[in-house]
Amino acid sequence: MISHPQPATVHLWVGDVNVEVRRSAKRRTVALRVGPGGAVLYAPAGVATERLERFLHERENWLLGHLAAFARSERPALTQGSALPLLDETLSLHLSPGLSAARREGNVLHADPARLHVQLEAWYRRSALVYFGPLVQRLTADLGRQTGKHTPLAAVRLTRASGRWGSCTAAGEIRLHWRLMLAPERVAHYVAAHEVAHLAQMNHSAGYWATLERLMPGHQEPKLWLKEHGESLTLWD
Repeated sequence: MISHPQPATVHLWVGDVNVEVRRSAKRRTVALRVGPGGAVLYAPAGVATERLERFLHERENWLLGHLAAFARSERPALTQGSALPLLDETLSLHLSPGLSAARREGNVLHADPARLHVQLEAWYRRSALVYFGPLVQRLTADLGRQTGKHTPLAAVRLTRASGRWGSCTAAGEIRLHWRLMLAPERVAHYVAAHEVAHLAQMNHSAGYWATLERLMPGHQEPKLWLKEHGESLTLWD
């Protein structure tokens, strides 16, 4: 039997969502499949990449919504002593009735059980701003030194948008998801670098990935971690 070489795997992007493209000479239609492991676009061999990009753009909301649904896996209830990840640390939850806001004491995070989710999200969001603000500023300065150009950074804000870990607007505003604080520090750093690199190139071209590699050498490993484990970055359903 003669074996024919398989085409190299191709990936397209919808925002920061990686979509694998699988072409087949036997296929006659374009179809998008979404599952717990991510999104796959099936296409005939001869369909132009530009057409596939338009196809994905038209279905962006549908795609992000389905990915978010798969990410909402069941979680055990938060109770006294539950482990709370924080970048490369692990905190212990202490239920403290009557607290007006969650507060940290050493490796213990106190929160009111009657308003647990609200207080925990507010605390993680405050922590995210403290972490991401200076980090994005440093990365932006590094980018400016690399390119020799002034890099306009308008603001660093947080998002809770489903299915998207970060974004960068043409006006220079970077948004990062507060749930990245539940990831290993290098993964959170990667997403920040990914968005800062967009200040130089608002695309995912080869030039963009080269810029990102200079900004964060070895970014492929945390990128893969996020793809494989991103749906686990939640504390409740």
